[in-house]
Amino acid sequence: MIGIVVVTHSDLGQGLLNAVALIAGIQPKARAIGLYHGDGVDEFEERVMTAINELDEGDGILVFTDFFGGTPSNTVMRCMAKKPFRCITGVNMPMMVEALTGRDGITPEQLEENCLTVGHSSVLKLEDVFAENSRFVEEEEDESDF
Repeated sequence: MIGIVVVTHSDLGQGLLNAVALIAGIQPKARAIGLYHGDGVDEFEERVMTAINELDEGDGILVFTDFFGGTPSNTVMRCMAKKPFRCITGVNMPMMVEALTGRDGITPEQLEENCLTVGHSSVLKLEDVFAENSRFVEEEEDESDF
């Protein structure tokens, strides 16, 4: 099973794991590492690297960060210099659901691609979806008048 590490500012990563647990139950081999006020960069990097090493039991690891350019993603890039692994920055909930429920029997590269596809396709303007659904309902009502 591919290990999942979510590296974010504060409790965002743990919140994502908790939210997925509501949908799919508590998932093994998943850990969140949060950056908090007062954390030293070296200590933070050590925590991230420890999680990566502990959760990679041979099937690989996929790491997520909250956004590009922040301390979590910069720290993960430093970790990549020590050990190769896959990472997606800009994590969202659909990616987390995909990562945690679709990680058996595939490679970290395949899982990364699946998560990117799901993550990108889930970013929508809700008002457009609402308008489209409203138009569909109106069309069905008009057709039922015949």
